[in-house]
Amino acid sequence: MFTATHNLDNAAEAIDTLSPEHRQAIHLAYYAGFSKNQVADLLGVTPDVADTRLSEGLTHLREALRIAA
Repeated sequence: MFTATHNLDNAAEAIDTLSPEHRQAIHLAYYAGFSKNQVADLLGVTPDVADTRLSEGLTHLREALRIAA
C-alpha cells in the first residue's frame, strides 16, 4: 500500500534522476512559477531550448514515477 509520504519519497527520488538541465528547468517553471520565456532568460538559452528541457524533463519524470510505482 502506498501512503502519501511514500509517494512523496518516490517523487523526490524521481526528480533526483533528472539531468541538472532538466531539473533546473522544471524547478524554475513548476516550483518557482516562471514562464517558459523567463526560464529561458534565467538559464541563458532560447525559449525553444527551455521548452525542450521542460518537455523532456517531464517525460523522464513521468517514466521514473511509473517505474517507482
